[in-house]
Amino acid sequence: MTAPQASPLLITPAPPEARHVVSFTQDERLDTGRHVQLVNNKIPVGLLFEGSLDVPLLERCLEMLGRRHESLRLCFPIDPAGNVLKVLPNLGEPLRVESVEDTEPGRRLEHALALLAEDAGRPFDLAAGSLFRRMVVRVDETTHVLCMTMDHVNIDALSVRTLIGELLTLYTALAKAEEPELPELPVQFPDFAVWERNYLRGATLARLMGYWRRRLDGIDPIPASGLVDPVGGVDGPPKLIKLSTFVDARRASAMDAFAQSAGTSLISVVGAAVKATVWRRKLATMDDEAAGDVALFGSLGNRTRPEVEHLVGYLATVATFRTTFDRTTSFEELVGRVGRTLWDALRHQRIPHSLIMKELGHPQYGARYRDPAAMPSYLNFDVLDYAVDTFSQPPGLSVRRVVLPMPEVPRGGLRVLGFRRRNGISLEFRYRSDRYSATWARQFLDDLDRVLVLGVDRPATRLDELFDLPAGRR
Repeated sequence: MTAPQASPLLITPAPPEARHVVSFTQDERLDTGRHVQLVNNKIPVGLLFEGSLDVPLLERCLEMLGRRHESLRLCFPIDPAGNVLKVLPNLGEPLRVESVEDTEPGRRLEHALALLAEDAGRPFDLAAGSLFRRMVVRVDETTHVLCMTMDHVNIDALSVRTLIGELLTLYTALAKAEEPELPELPVQFPDFAVWERNYLRGATLARLMGYWRRRLDGIDPIPASGLVDPVGGVDGPPKLIKLSTFVDARRASAMDAFAQSAGTSLISVVGAAVKATVWRRKLATMDDEAAGDVALFGSLGNRTRPEVEHLVGYLATVATFRTTFDRTTSFEELVGRVGRTLWDALRHQRIPHSLIMKELGHPQYGARYRDPAAMPSYLNFDVLDYAVDTFSQPPGLSVRRVVLPMPEVPRGGLRVLGFRRRNGISLEFRYRSDRYSATWARQFLDDLDRVLVLGVDRPATRLDELFDLPAGRR
């Protein structure tokens, strides 16, 4: 009797001779930006430890993470035959330890963050590695700051949460002289890369590409937002400016209840409000039909198999979320359309954006890894529908994430982020200072918040009524 064939969806350990291939997303970076050193291509993760931190134990835990996850030991040697990856035997550089205790007490944390940002900004050598750098700064006896800096070619946002959670789990267990309990890893990232190459070909590739060809018909894979500030930004090097507003627990509960009644999720509700706000702005420079074709750029986790649930690596992919509507569309209808757009994208997320562009032969291939000034003005939108600021705390320590003062510039010019918090939802609007003014950005965020209030309270309201627009006129 012939044994049944394994499902092509099943990700299994690859044979040793095959574990040198890179993923399609890594291919794009290596093809077009191997030697480009942008802040956007790094992921620095800052953690503030308050309490009695055992630094040697912390270093031991970091080394254990390195042994557990091959993606933290990947590099990409130059090979005439094409892009390849290599798993290094260890993490290379040891944990770097510095102190700022000789600094004036009121400025120590600021100095520590600046030192970490400087270290995080050091170039990576993708060919030789290591691409996982660790540094801890002692602020005083009970305050330390750790930064783990990784190149984005090896890691995504969901992996960061996994790393932080496992680091604190390891530290807690070893501090108690207990055996750490971490989930098993059926596969490593090189196994995923081999599976991806085998899966995305033939009929499967044609089917997935067929969907995205239809969705991208008439627009670029990295879609222009169509948003223009007539005043413009300020002269000088572009800076990242952040504005925020907070949705309290009462409103957040109403948004969740509305999403549930509409058979969708929070991200669809916020996404509909973002698209309505974009539509209103586009009406100032284009006709109704063009204004009602709204495409945002966002991220998909691409973790569709249980084998990769706890895997650290760069599995996520960006995607284009395109929805069409007009002034007579109600907010409730728009939420439904945005939800279907998201659902369809999730069903077709196994093909990464990099491969879509390569199959299309599009000139935007690799654009995100080159000069940010040459990027089109697109709007990136993501809602992180979980409490990003909560982690289990080791005994005797309080640990929280901190942001390093890195000179990040949003590639597309605009970004809307939603963060689920314990007591509500934080909405953040980021914009490029050289393309948009503070007044324009504040009005955009205020309009977004207003649409969420009115749309959730009166979901049957037409979009032109939400913005008090005369029927049939801009």
